Amino acid sequence: MGFLKMAILFMVIMMLSFPGSNDTYARENIVDYFLNNPNAWEDTKRVTHTTPLKIVVADGLEGLGFELKEISEGDKVALIFIDTKKAETFQQRGFCDASDKLRKGNNRIVAVMARNAGDRTRFHYTFLLQRNINDVPVTVYNNGNAILESLYDGRLPVKDISNLSGIRLCEIEIPEKQ
Repeated sequence: MGFLKMAILFMVIMMLSFPGSNDTYARENIVDYFLNNPNAWEDTKRVTHTTPLKIVVADGLEGLGFELKEISEGDKVALIFIDTKKAETFQQRGFCDASDKLRKGNNRIVAVMARNAGDRTRFHYTFLLQRNINDVPVTVYNNGNAILESLYDGRLPVKDISNLSGIRLCEIEIPEKQ
């Protein structure tokens, strides 16, 4: 893919991520882009120059989910499960039960800003991968560190182009039980 095509793809992703007040339109477009375009994952890796974080979860799907620990006020973030073609959006902290959104084997997950309605010069979200039993976290993966996190502060110089998009990628492997 040539530089011009990559630049155009990056601009389309950016425009869909920050459309202003029409968040329903944005959510549908950015989520649909990842769910319906078979090249979206690879194109996004190439354009944002990122390598997805890879996590292996050996204990199956039960109670597995994503805890949104932080989100900048007024913003909305979408969690997109590419392989099962499901998505969830969040405007506030909370837990997303992923047992019905993940499958055995490799799972590709995208987190993306679906609306930036707060301070448009800054946004932040942080997701942890954890296993809950009776709404109590019993295991937090990745040593308790975020698996999907985006932090952008327009007041500071851009050091990583992927921060501009608000897009983060991860892969979760759930092995078949022996």
